[in-house]
This record gives sequence, C-alpha cells and structure tokens, in this order.
Amino acid sequence: MGLLRRALANLVLVAFGLAVALVLCELVARLTWRPEPASPPVVARHPEGLPVLRTLMQLAPRNVRGVLPNGVYYRTNGLGVRGPDYDRPAPPGVFRIVTVGDSVTMGAGVEEEDTYSAQLAVDLAVRHPGRRFEVINGGLAGLDIVQVVGRLEKIGLPYAPDLIVYGWTMNDITGPPYRAFSRPKSSYALYHAVYDRFAGSRWYLLRVLWPRWVSFRELVAPHPHSYTAELRYNYFENREAWDRFAGQLDRLAEIGRGRGICVVVFIHTSLVRLNAFHPLRSIYERVGEAAAARGLYAIQSLPVFVGHDDDALRVSYYDWHPNRAGHALLAQALADGIDALPPVCGVASHEAREPTSIPSE
Repeated sequence: MGLLRRALANLVLVAFGLAVALVLCELVARLTWRPEPASPPVVARHPEGLPVLRTLMQLAPRNVRGVLPNGVYYRTNGLGVRGPDYDRPAPPGVFRIVTVGDSVTMGAGVEEEDTYSAQLAVDLAVRHPGRRFEVINGGLAGLDIVQVVGRLEKIGLPYAPDLIVYGWTMNDITGPPYRAFSRPKSSYALYHAVYDRFAGSRWYLLRVLWPRWVSFRELVAPHPHSYTAELRYNYFENREAWDRFAGQLDRLAEIGRGRGICVVVFIHTSLVRLNAFHPLRSIYERVGEAAAARGLYAIQSLPVFVGHDDDALRVSYYDWHPNRAGHALLAQALADGIDALPPVCGVASHEAREPTSIPSE
C-alpha cells in the first residue's frame, strides 16, 4: 500500500506540474500573441468605364489602360511594361534595376505604386541618400520561367539595366514536363479548415501551437495528394521538369555574363504557414543553391516573412497574392539582399556608365 500511495502521489505531482506549465504557457501566449490587422479593402482609384483585364492577352500589350479584377488601375507603357515610360538609356547617375517574373512581381491585385518593385526604389533611395534608383517592373501574370526569360530579353534588356532581378515563384516550374497530381476540388478548403481549426479558440496556446504542428506535419510528411507534395515531386523527382527549369537559370547566367551585370534570383515566399516549419523551404533552398551554382545571386525572402500572419498579407481571402503590406516585406527582403551584393555588382558604388547600344524593338 505504501508503494501505491507514493506512485499516486508522484502522478498527482506530475499532473499538477503539467497543469502549472500549461497555465504559464497560456499566460505567455496571451501576453505575446498579437494578430496582425486585417488588410484594408481595396479602394478603386481609376477613371470610370475602363475594361476589366483578366487574361494574359489583355495584360501584355503596349499602352494598355484598364483595371484588374479587384478594381485597381493597370497600365502598360510603350514597351508593354507596367508603369510609365522610361528613358532609354537611363539618365546619367541613375542605377537601373529591371525585375521580371509572374503575377507576384507584376503586382496582381495592388496599385502600381504598391508593388515591391516600386517600393524597392523608395527603400533603396532612403538607404543611399543622394543616389538615384529606378526599378522597372517587367512582371506579367501567367508566365512560367521560360516565358519570363523570354520577356526579359524582349522588354527588359532594351532598358540597359545595371541589375536584373528574376522574381521566382513556386509554380515557375510548370510546363509540358510538369506533373499535376489529381485531388478532390474540396481538398484545398478542407486542408485550410484543419489549419485554422483553433484560430478562434479561447485558449491562446492552441491558437499558437496548432498551426505550427500542422505546418511541421506538412513539412515532414505532406499528404500524398497535396499541392506541397506535387511541388516537391516536380522540383526533386521530376528530372525532365527540373532540367527545363534549370536550363533557364543557365540562360539568365549567360545574359548576365554577356552584359557584364549581376543577376539576382529573388525567391518569393508563398503566403502560407509563415513560421519556422514553412512547408516549401526545402524548395526555396534548392532553387537558391541552383542559382548560386550558376553564378547568380539568390536572395531568400522567407526570413523576413516568418512570424507574420499570412491572412494580413494577402489581397483577400480568395486572392492569395501579396497585398501592399506583403509587397513591402518583399521590398525589404530584396533591398537587404541587394545591399549585401558584392562590389562587382556596382550597387554600393555605382557611377554613371556610358550608354550601351539599345536592341531594336
């Protein structure tokens, strides 16, 4: 009986200790957990009667004027680039950056001045007083990496950039060799319902720990029919899809060498699971390593995003493109990376170059 009493007493002490620890953790969670404010609704600021632009064929032409599906104004210049016309070549003393990529770079769902390209120009000017920076946004929704590099050659290089930034997004590997997994249409909503199961719980500890547990589980062993598993298969196991992707990194490296300028591969962060167990980080690392192996400069944006509320960084619940706040974080990550580039890239000590020959249109 004495042994039994001691065993029960030990169990009670352990249970009491666990309860106290959970209460303390709950108090810490309540004191430290602060949800980010929801993104404000987009207020349309454009002339009346403009067409709604939805397709690649509507967004790509020169001198387009219209609105994106959520109501923000969209225009292209005389070369088909989102924004105003730019001098060719750049005015003396201007350090010119051309960004290319898909809808994230283009800024689907945000105003022209809210894209990370526009915010990058402001950030760099603040960091380098007295310097002049120009960032030309060559992004276009709906492109894969082959089309992105082709667009760079067609509309980016004519601006004679001092630095090229390729904004990589996870679906840039899509193309003929890409293998899409079949999954129920409802799987996406069901998965996010699991992730957000305790988002409104009275226990803050559950609000904090449950999403991280779901993210860790997806990081270690994603569901075989999930989009994460599909992406991992194509980046790590589908040799044909990877070779097609890597071949375009080779093209970017050749462009940089041929022009004597640096090329950055800027790795966008998908706005899901923005914690230490972000499920796509292994893909980000592989793309970064492949870029570095070719003499390109990889800049990861994930470290800047970790710890933020992904809901507060999206255009809307139904549109997962980054909103103005999301683009601000992208601009911050890119500015940090550009400032860390070696002197050979010329950002820290740029001097006006002699105008280069401009390819014919």
